[in-house]
Amino acid sequence: MNTKILSAALFLAVALAVTAADSGTDADSVVGVTEPGELIDLSFPEPGVIRSIAVKEGDAVKKDQLLAQLDCRVHEAQLEIAKMRASSTAAVQSATATVGMRQRRLEQLDALAQNDRANADELSRARADHEIALADLQLAREAALESQLEGLQIEAQIEQRTLRAPFDGVVARVHQDIAASVSPQEGPVVTVVNLAELDLVVHIDHRRLDGLKVGATVKVEALDRPVTGTATIAFISPVVDAPSGTARVRLSLANPTGEHRSGVKYRIDLPKS
Repeated sequence: MNTKILSAALFLAVALAVTAADSGTDADSVVGVTEPGELIDLSFPEPGVIRSIAVKEGDAVKKDQLLAQLDCRVHEAQLEIAKMRASSTAAVQSATATVGMRQRRLEQLDALAQNDRANADELSRARADHEIALADLQLAREAALESQLEGLQIEAQIEQRTLRAPFDGVVARVHQDIAASVSPQEGPVVTVVNLAELDLVVHIDHRRLDGLKVGATVKVEALDRPVTGTATIAFISPVVDAPSGTARVRLSLANPTGEHRSGVKYRIDLPKS
């Protein structure tokens, strides 16, 4: 064999061996990258001025915890008025007293009418007055209920101007400041991520998919530090990327203690086919 060809072949073999050693992979392993299990950019659905931001970057938050709120002073004043109206019993008490008075008057005239001692027109007016009093009482009750519903509506409007954590997680970024004018088109206000469980995403040659199945567990290891773990195959894409011949596979990596980091390369030991 030609000496130059042999030397080139040996150089290529050594280069491939060095590359494989540096990447920490072998024939039954691939390299993927961790991502947050959940990531959501939160923004207000309507424009306004930010009144408060209750968190800072890096804060751990619980589901439904207050993150930020727009200026709601007008809504809050309207809510207090609605609550005052809903809690007031004056109108209902007045209407109830009137019903009682009209009821007694009607009963008296009925008793007199049985002995032909009451005028028919007077009795008719008493019945009409009683019906009107009952209607006024119903209107007073409906007005109180309407005020309660109005209060609920205003509370919903205030909540719409409030950002809360959608899940237990960590504030990854605060994009705006207090007193800033914002609108839905201007992008997120707060970004929250869930790092208690990471996604480990890898693209695998479609010829190696036959030995994989959803629910199977595999060993994984960080490439930049001595951290290992066990991941579960959560999704295998049914679509193969034609140019690369690979399919996207997503694994779930439990991270209750935070030892695994998002955005880090991991070696994944695939089952031997």
